[in-house]
Amino acid sequence: MKLSLYFVLITASCVCGLFDNEITLKCKGKTFRNVTLTAYYPDYSDQDHEFGYQDKKGQKLRTLQDYIDNRAEYVTLSMDDSLGIPYATKVCIPELNSHFGHRILLEVRDSSPDTAGTGYTRAEICARTEVDSYDRTVNRIVTLVFV
Repeated sequence: MKLSLYFVLITASCVCGLFDNEITLKCKGKTFRNVTLTAYYPDYSDQDHEFGYQDKKGQKLRTLQDYIDNRAEYVTLSMDDSLGIPYATKVCIPELNSHFGHRILLEVRDSSPDTAGTGYTRAEICARTEVDSYDRTVNRIVTLVFV
């Protein structure tokens, strides 16, 4: 009995330790409200990109679904290149954190003609497939917080 109780206490303390940073899903930093978030996806059938789509520095795109499945360290975010946002700048979207119940780490690593000239009013999040790109969770008005 003592051993099983000890095991439960140790296990509980380890699990709580994993989620200490998940207690608050709020984001702190420079905030932009009423941002239109849309999804895009890698098109592996494109002959110009024989290794699949890559971000603006040639790195593999990281999708939201891969991040949720614990197969990516971050999610690729595309924004207006003329803003001069440094590559790999971390961004937080409280609405996504709330929906998924944990922090979603996004990094600005891409740009596209669709975001050109839109400033901080538009961002695109990388989704795994075309079907995933239709999800209303990621096609909506959100708050962007640069952390």
